[in-house]
Amino acid sequence: MNKIIIFVLTLLVVSSCADENAKPIITFDDAGKGAYVKLIEKGNQLINLFDIDGSVFVYSVEFVDLEKGNLISEYNLDLTLRDNTPDNGVNVQNGPLRLRSFSASEFETTERGFKGLSNITFTASELIAAAGATADQLGPGDVFIVNGSLVMNDGRVFAGGNSSAAVRGSAFAGFFDFALTASCPSNLEGSYAYETTDIWCGGTSTGSVDIIALGGGSYRISDWSFGSYAVCYGGGVADSGGLTFKDVCNEVSYTGFVDVFGDTWTWTSSVDGDRWTMTWENTYGEAATSTIINNGGDWPFTLK
Repeated sequence: MNKIIIFVLTLLVVSSCADENAKPIITFDDAGKGAYVKLIEKGNQLINLFDIDGSVFVYSVEFVDLEKGNLISEYNLDLTLRDNTPDNGVNVQNGPLRLRSFSASEFETTERGFKGLSNITFTASELIAAAGATADQLGPGDVFIVNGSLVMNDGRVFAGGNSSAAVRGSAFAGFFDFALTASCPSNLEGSYAYETTDIWCGGTSTGSVDIIALGGGSYRISDWSFGSYAVCYGGGVADSGGLTFKDVCNEVSYTGFVDVFGDTWTWTSSVDGDRWTMTWENTYGEAATSTIINNGGDWPFTLK
C-alpha cells in the first residue's frame, strides 16, 4: 500500500512540473512580441559638481526582439533637465530634447549574438550643453533624465511607457530610461574624538564617536549625547536614527530632530578648523556642549 501511495504522489509531482500554466519564470516570448533595451553594464550615474569636466557616464546595452535585435532600425535617446534647486535663482526645466540617435548600421553584435551598443558615453558637459544650460546653473539634486526608445523596421516604437512592468524589472534588466543626478561626493564617515562640557547634570566627558553614513550624504552619530548619558545615567548612548545631519556639497545641516523617545533636539553649531562644536539640548531637559575633533585636519564643510 505504501508503494502505491508513493507512486501516485510521484505522478502528481511529474504532472505538475509539466504544467505550462505553472511555469515560475516568465520569458520574453511570454511577455510580448516587441523589443526592449537590456542593460549589460553601466558606470557611476553621479554628476560630480566638484568635477563637472571629469564626470562621465558609460553604459553598454543589447537590443532584444524575436530576432536578436535584427528587427530594430533605430535607438533614440531624449533628454530632460529637471531643476530641483530653485533657490539658486535659475529655472532650467528643459526637454525632452533629442540627445542621440543610433541607426541599425551602427549596431554591434554582442557576445550573446544580439545587436547592441557598447560603451555609450555621455560627459556632463555634453548633457548640460544639450539641455541648454550652463554649469553654474546646476545645483545638487538637479537631474538629467534620459528616455530611450526603439523603432522597429515596421515603424512600431517601444519605450518605457508602453513596455510591461516585467520587461522594465530586474528579471529582464530593462534599461529604457535612466537618470543622472548632480551632487557632490561626501566622505565624513569615521571615528572621531570628542570633548563634552556643561553637561546638564554636571561634569565633563571625553571619548570617541562614530559618524555613520546612511547614504546620499546623510549621516547619524553613534552617540548624540557624546558621553553625557554615561555621566548622568551611568551608561547608555543617544544613537537614535531619527537624529541625522546631511552633507550637501560641503555644506552641513541637521535633518533629523526627534529621538526614539519623542523628544526634539536642537543644536547651535560652529566649525573652526578641526573642531566642530555643537551646543545641544532637547525637550527632555538634557543639554551640553560637545566638540568633535577631526584628527585628519580641518573639517571640509561649512554649516548651513
